[in-house]
Amino acid sequence: MNPKKILIGLLFSVGLMLGVSSCQPDPHSPEGILKNVDARQAISIANEWKWSKKEIKSHVTSRNVVFEIPEHKPIRIPLPDDQMMIAIAPYINQTHT
Repeated sequence: MNPKKILIGLLFSVGLMLGVSSCQPDPHSPEGILKNVDARQAISIANEWKWSKKEIKSHVTSRNVVFEIPEHKPIRIPLPDDQMMIAIAPYINQTHT
């Protein structure tokens, strides 16, 4: 066999393995959980994580649900163009705790 073809094949295989491992988040990590969710699911996850994953901050803008995970880039889940999010903060003595 041609040594160049063997080397190219080996480099291609290593590149595929590295590419797959570095591009695919752990499905149980916050990044993996948020992969392929829609805005409604993202808001539900944000509400749950407010109590269970306090290190992850989230907020809603006019266009996205934004998750701020320590030591990662923010993850933005787009809101549908034809819908909006309205948040209501009920209160007795003050609006937020």
